[in-house]
Amino acid sequence: MTTNRTPATRRPVRWHTGGPGAAQRLLGRLRDRAREQQRAEAHRLLEADLRGLWREACAGVGLCQYIDVATGMTVRTPKFGALRLGPAGTSFTVEQLPGGEPDDITRHAARLAHSLGFAGLRVQPLAGRWLRVVLFEVDPLASTFRLPDDVIGRADAPVLLGRAEDGSLVEHVLASPGHIAVQGQNGSGKSQLSYGLTAQCAAAADVLVTGSDITGLLLGRAWDGTAHREWQVTGSRDLVAHAEHLDRLVAWMDTRLDAMPPRRDSVTPTVQTPLVLVVLEEFPGLLRAAQAKDRKLAERITSAVLRLLSEGRKAAFRVLMLAQRFEANAVGGGYARDQFAVRVSFRVPAESLAMLHGDDARPLGPEHANAAPGIAYLSAPGHDCTRLRAPYLGGYGAFCDRIARHGRRPDTDQEDAA
Repeated sequence: MTTNRTPATRRPVRWHTGGPGAAQRLLGRLRDRAREQQRAEAHRLLEADLRGLWREACAGVGLCQYIDVATGMTVRTPKFGALRLGPAGTSFTVEQLPGGEPDDITRHAARLAHSLGFAGLRVQPLAGRWLRVVLFEVDPLASTFRLPDDVIGRADAPVLLGRAEDGSLVEHVLASPGHIAVQGQNGSGKSQLSYGLTAQCAAAADVLVTGSDITGLLLGRAWDGTAHREWQVTGSRDLVAHAEHLDRLVAWMDTRLDAMPPRRDSVTPTVQTPLVLVVLEEFPGLLRAAQAKDRKLAERITSAVLRLLSEGRKAAFRVLMLAQRFEANAVGGGYARDQFAVRVSFRVPAESLAMLHGDDARPLGPEHANAAPGIAYLSAPGHDCTRLRAPYLGGYGAFCDRIARHGRRPDTDQEDAA
């Protein structure tokens, strides 16, 4: 028996909920999925390559442990975790070796980064033994950067010293204990750092920029009309005036120490008792000129500076000394040089670098002897020979403009130190 059946009409498969352009949307989604798979595969390959390079680089710089097992000697390096790619750059997590510290990686940062094909890296602690390594495609020290048009309003606010080779900003709080020593050859960037530092604190109500400057550039006419000017002595014609001014600062310091309240061992900067920043520009030149004129005058100047260095911390006095070389006999002796907690060296001979920063900096000397202008080494609490680039304020005219714009005007509420 036969049966006549009408074949069912085949209905088209619906890949969409309706509307025009559904097929194009479907193709778009398929293409996006294919691109995502390609990106995932590329990410996996890059992660595998960096993992291998990281292991080889760590072994090459000695950041590893040699373990003797039955099958032979094996090398253990900090464990490469997960790679992250994003707008912020390239980074990956690392598990440190037992007993390891982030500084172990930071110490070899330049060599490790170059082995990975990058210009530099920064280490960010995460939790436990894990940390994040952030890679830089451009050397942060390779180009200059402008000093922001910012000023501090208080002595306990940080001033900008420069940008480190890991891209982070290096700052210093003037109110924290520690005098500042800056050395460098002519044209190395020493003046730019001093311009920027003093310009940043010129407006603070509880900071007074004082000192001695035989060049008359860092201190002097640029500060006319400000509250700081009467506490600054410049030029080399009247060397006795420099000695008298330093004695005046010492007398002010003694007055503060004598008036120290009970149960207190230091002065907190206020508007009435400001932090006194004593700038000594080209201090070795001042000593040489004084010695040529009168040896007793040179001893008088040296004695005043030694007292400011040794006792100034308690009285809210901070010394900023600038010199081409920090030889002991040029800055008042080895004792004077040892009082500086913050030490910055621009381009200087290798021996001069070790002279100021210690023997740990000696291996860095040959390279730093040819450093580009603006590149410096910093030794300070929390910073062990950190390379940085000082911010660029501009020419001398720009420095004068900033002091004229931001310099604090005379205020009758200031402490009467005369």
